[in-house]
Amino acid sequence: MKIANNRKAALAAGGLLAFTLGAHADVVTDWNVKAGELIVEAKLGTPPANRVMAIVQTAVHEAVSTAALRQPGDTSLDAAVAAANRVTLSKLMPAQEASITSAYQAALAKLADGPAKAAGIAAGEQAAAAVLTRRADDGVATPERYRPHTTAGSYVPTAAVAAWQWSARKPWLLASASQFRPGPPPALTSTTWARDYDEVKTLGSKTSKQRSPEQTEVARFWDYSLPPIYHGVVRSVANMPGRSVVQNARLFATVTQAMDDAMISVFDAKYHHNFWRPITAIRNGESDGNNATQPEAGWASLIESPLHPEYPSAHSILAATLGTILQAEVGNAKLPVLSTSSPTAQGATRRWARVDDFMAEVAASRVWGGIHYRTSGEVGLAMGRKIGALAVAQQAAQIPPVLTPVGEARLVERISARGVQVYECRADKAAAAGAQWVFVAPQAELFDTHGASRGTHYAGPHWEAADGSKIVGKLEARADAPQAGAIPWLLLSARSVGGAGRFASVTSVQRVNTAGGVAPQRPCDASSVGTVDRVPYTADYLLYAS
Repeated sequence: MKIANNRKAALAAGGLLAFTLGAHADVVTDWNVKAGELIVEAKLGTPPANRVMAIVQTAVHEAVSTAALRQPGDTSLDAAVAAANRVTLSKLMPAQEASITSAYQAALAKLADGPAKAAGIAAGEQAAAAVLTRRADDGVATPERYRPHTTAGSYVPTAAVAAWQWSARKPWLLASASQFRPGPPPALTSTTWARDYDEVKTLGSKTSKQRSPEQTEVARFWDYSLPPIYHGVVRSVANMPGRSVVQNARLFATVTQAMDDAMISVFDAKYHHNFWRPITAIRNGESDGNNATQPEAGWASLIESPLHPEYPSAHSILAATLGTILQAEVGNAKLPVLSTSSPTAQGATRRWARVDDFMAEVAASRVWGGIHYRTSGEVGLAMGRKIGALAVAQQAAQIPPVLTPVGEARLVERISARGVQVYECRADKAAAAGAQWVFVAPQAELFDTHGASRGTHYAGPHWEAADGSKIVGKLEARADAPQAGAIPWLLLSARSVGGAGRFASVTSVQRVNTAGGVAPQRPCDASSVGTVDRVPYTADYLLYAS
């Protein structure tokens, strides 16, 4: 993975158009493109750029969640996203202040003045300030103290290494930088090392005759490593029909936090193992103690070697982190064609039908570029899958701020529901088919944390305990479910409408961790009006008293 150099900066500047031509789903994706352009303009290296994007997209997510509650409507959300971007980007990249302000003013000029716009700006500014405060001491300012391995009097390259201090940063999701640190690279006397050595020596050489034209194209394509090349893949999912601003804000926050953690994790591993690059190994092939590896004087890689240790592959960990999150985001739905463009390939676009194809290409590209071994790519992919899975799991466990009960509410009980969401096909002149599915009521059994049946959930919505206590809820806020194909998460105020007992003191209810329950997929038209369908669902209900 490259950090920054003049050649790349020039290519990036000429290739920005590639990142702005795709279809944009909403204000979140539009600003994601703009933030990527500003990062390129600032000439940030890859690790700092991922940190900036994680802070920006986290602020956007929190701003959108707040704006959706304070002043619902597109104007509020658009203003919140713009303000969150302006505040975070200006703080993190002050040299780009003029460009940031210009983009912000252009965005606000499109919005009508009024309470919604003002509320959105306030939500964006407050969310950005809060996130910046939380990440101010994340360790990014740790001094670089790398000590080259040498003996007195021996020359070592004098260029500064990249991101040595990155493992000292505070992660977003990981317990520590070393949480997923892999074991050592293959022993130099092993057959695996000999295989890796010969493969990159043959296919990664600048003058290779065995590397195919397509492999060369792929290697040059993935010579680029700044966030826009990966975020283009994310937008393939974000641009799917029917997705909301809230869903996309959450997706980009999850992806960028996980990718920033991937950078922290991979540099911890790189400097821990301190493994040599192919250009060093191949020119010194006689020194590894393996008779199966032969040196080649003057060997050079197709892609310039980055200024940090080889093992494992940073591109591979990023690709697998991202791919794992996108696969979970889509769930059982049909995956859209993934695509993105690269300035180091003259703006060319590549596409993948499967997440695994995308990840495999990224890992292989580093071998074809001559800067990584196959094992390093495999290990990087494995690390990325773990980080992506952790991000998905933590995302599912997090309840959006918009669903927080008002006041000093305390959690008194967690119950689970298993049942159906009832829908009826009803006539609707405004619907394209003359009718649409309408939610009627839930019908579910309630269980406590030990799996014992404790009551029922039905129209109202009512929650009724076996002891006769009963509450009825009123919708206060909602948030899109993290997983595709699931009914929204909700916050409801509640009041007792039954006798004393288990549910009598409950004043608020959160519906979270939903699965299933969305409107039926089968047609609803004039010929099927009156049809009733029961869609299975599960959910957790958190009961609060104040």
